[in-house]
Amino acid sequence: MKENHSKLNYASWNSILSGCFQSGQTQEALNLLSEMQDSGFKPNQITLTSVLTACTNSESLRGGKEIHGYIFRHCFLNDTTVLTALIFMYAKCGKLKFSQKAFEMMHTRDTIAWNTMIMANSMHGNGEEALTLFTQMLKSSVKPNAITFTGVLSGCSHSKLVDEGLSVFNSMSKVHLIEPDAEHHSCVVDVLSRAGRLEEAYKFIQNMSIKATPSAWGALLGGCRVYKNVDLARIVAKKLFEIEPNNPGNYVSLSNILVNAKLWGEASETRKAMRDKGMKKEPGCSWVQVKNKVHTFVVGDKRNEHSDDIYKFLSDMSDKMRQAGYLPDTEFVLQDLDGEEKEDTLCNHSEKLAVAFGIMNLKGESEITVFKNLRICGDCHNAIKFMAKIVGVRIVVRDSLRFHHFRDGFCSCKDFW
Repeated sequence: MKENHSKLNYASWNSILSGCFQSGQTQEALNLLSEMQDSGFKPNQITLTSVLTACTNSESLRGGKEIHGYIFRHCFLNDTTVLTALIFMYAKCGKLKFSQKAFEMMHTRDTIAWNTMIMANSMHGNGEEALTLFTQMLKSSVKPNAITFTGVLSGCSHSKLVDEGLSVFNSMSKVHLIEPDAEHHSCVVDVLSRAGRLEEAYKFIQNMSIKATPSAWGALLGGCRVYKNVDLARIVAKKLFEIEPNNPGNYVSLSNILVNAKLWGEASETRKAMRDKGMKKEPGCSWVQVKNKVHTFVVGDKRNEHSDDIYKFLSDMSDKMRQAGYLPDTEFVLQDLDGEEKEDTLCNHSEKLAVAFGIMNLKGESEITVFKNLRICGDCHNAIKFMAKIVGVRIVVRDSLRFHHFRDGFCSCKDFW
């Protein structure tokens, strides 16, 4: 169009921007955004929503803040769609308080806005606040939908609000005339499993009126891991092997449960079965943004140019942590090694490396945010509590399940995740 001197309009610019963002060409999109403004087109609602979505997906807090500034300067604060996108961006980047402030600024809140704020609190483990928001939503005469209940139930599962979660689930069809779908049923299984009510969760699956999904069985298997129920874990894993034959995560989960029970032979057979099928476990990695650059770490990583400094920092920190009462939990080393080797292995975990690098580059800031693609290790969770207290900073870690806010030796999840 440009080569043919065709007249460009907002639809043209927004379409190409959205396409670039969706295909991962973020820098190209940002260059086009500058060109768009140079051409006399100021970003409109669609542009801003698209850019904020890109910042959300790439966890770019810096970019999101810049768009927030633009929203403020150009009077988009009354736009519900833009502010909703801003709420979600801040929540996904670990800044829940900023999400809450954006939500409070809204003059009009539709169902999507309420859902987004409920989801934001749920992913940060604030189940009580998610329930409070749900009550306020109903009082404001905004009608909930299926997504609303997914958000509320998810919040209940992460905060051990079993009775509240069951009450919300039962109200769906009876009060709100919304028939629970497979995802809602999975949430209930998760609520029960996380609270240790494994047999009740198993019976709930068996009595479901619809076919249980892999996520429901997976939630129950996760509960078996936390509460060390090996017998039920075998039953659940066998079911998952049938309905998800090509998912290596199920084999890894069962193997880890067996290792923790010191059933080395059975665990080895499970791993062998996975390898025989040609499946590989997804490698764990953690990342942290420093000076607008993302630094990624895997277990035992030595690729970072500051690796020597990182490991020295962790060694020094380990001494301070031990003096403060920390003991490495070698239960989370899933190999049959001796005690000293297990402790060395724990020090190499990706989340510890990312947190250490973030602390080393604080530059006067009081908070760092680390992201991980898998569930945070139990020993790392304990260690980061000590690190946050010793250094005197807030450490936010988002794993595959939720956000953890570490401060003064405690975590927002209250050791329940």
